[in-house]
Amino acid sequence: MKKAVFMVFLGVAGLSAISAQTMINPWIECGDDISCGVAKAGFNFPLKVKNYTVRAMDDMMEFRFPLDEKRHVIVRKSVTPEGEPDENGIIDISGDYNRYPANKTVTLENGVKFSVRGKEDNYKVVNFAAESGYYSIMCNEGLDLQDIEYFYKLLEEAEAPRNNR
Repeated sequence: MKKAVFMVFLGVAGLSAISAQTMINPWIECGDDISCGVAKAGFNFPLKVKNYTVRAMDDMMEFRFPLDEKRHVIVRKSVTPEGEPDENGIIDISGDYNRYPANKTVTLENGVKFSVRGKEDNYKVVNFAAESGYYSIMCNEGLDLQDIEYFYKLLEEAEAPRNNR
């Protein structure tokens, strides 16, 4: 009887290994080629930052870059995310499923609301919604309210309508 149980366990473990090997990664690595990201995501996201890498999947683009000497950030945009919006119309597109002590909404002086998660005044995950899409900003080292304001202005500049003269 012990042999049969052992053989069933190996069979189940073997199936799990096979399933893990067949999982497809939806991301396309684009290096610093924004046009590659545009082609895959289906929209333009001209974020003006230095030393970035881009990756994209259908309906989502992601920039990774250093914020300063100690912090690195990941900024994502999606125009058609999956999920239910919260009471402020924000959908979390971060892909970060960790639980944090602080999970709340902060509002900038201009009235724009952000969903934030992390420790009090040191946010690891920031999400917000705008007319042009849904955004996520992640930083393992944490962001404060001043950083969130900086990113809002950076994203606002990237999404501003272009004058075609």
